Amino acid sequence: MRIAISVSNGFVSGPGEGDEVWIVEVKDDGSYEVVERYENPARYAQQVRGVFMLRSVLDHGVNTVILSEIGPPGYRWAVEKGIRIYIFEGRVEDAIRAFIEGKLSEAQGPTHGEHHGHHGHHWHRHVEGFGEYEFLKPYVSSGLVIADLGCGEGRYCDFFKDYASKLYCVDIDEAAIEEVRRRFGNYGNVTILNEDITHTSIPSGSVDLVFMSNVFHDVDDKEAAVKEISRILKPGGRLLIIEFKENVLFGPPFKLSPEEVEEYFSGAGFVREGYAEVSPYHYMLILKKMR
Repeated sequence: MRIAISVSNGFVSGPGEGDEVWIVEVKDDGSYEVVERYENPARYAQQVRGVFMLRSVLDHGVNTVILSEIGPPGYRWAVEKGIRIYIFEGRVEDAIRAFIEGKLSEAQGPTHGEHHGHHGHHWHRHVEGFGEYEFLKPYVSSGLVIADLGCGEGRYCDFFKDYASKLYCVDIDEAAIEEVRRRFGNYGNVTILNEDITHTSIPSGSVDLVFMSNVFHDVDDKEAAVKEISRILKPGGRLLIIEFKENVLFGPPFKLSPEEVEEYFSGAGFVREGYAEVSPYHYMLILKKMR
């Protein structure tokens, strides 16, 4: 059978928020293959955006979708058209595996009301037993100044806000930043910046920890990004970069090895302090600014 998934930066997204739609063929032996990826037509819709994504799924001959959320208009339309919806918040590959293993239940209604935004109640935040933030805990402590560059809708801001004395959530995407503002705008320690990560208003030498998840490979001017990260980090500060492993089917067509990432930063005075496999599909490189 084939399923469709709304995807943003390797994570399951809502029907109206995903950058891409992935069509995945699930085989009888439990294996799977991404057979098609296309731009989410919802990106160009002005209203009921999720319906545009769902309609495109039907046009591709698919009637089963995995989403991070679904509002009442989209849910009503999907039910009318016979589309089966499964809810999962997390990485795409984990969502597919959970679906294959029968760990996802079909949605019985919308995940939020007409006026409650896009991230209300979810039935499955992550696969049971998967510690979404455990791999970050060795690198944080109370009182740090942290910058999440390319934060998207704030998945990791939600974790860092509980540790940081000041947290910068930075993204150039206005819609993503509006969601961050909705979720975290009332936190006194959170500063939300709708800015390009290669040119931010963060003060020089003020940050203890910079974090980037599935962002660096997509930056056109990587040298400018390196320069900006070096500018805002204190000497001795850390940079955590999560990227897809090279042999993974998912993610961007162009992937960076740990050695390639390290090479970009070595000339700016960064040295590798560590490496961690944070999932079967992602690695995290830990770099330290020495000067």
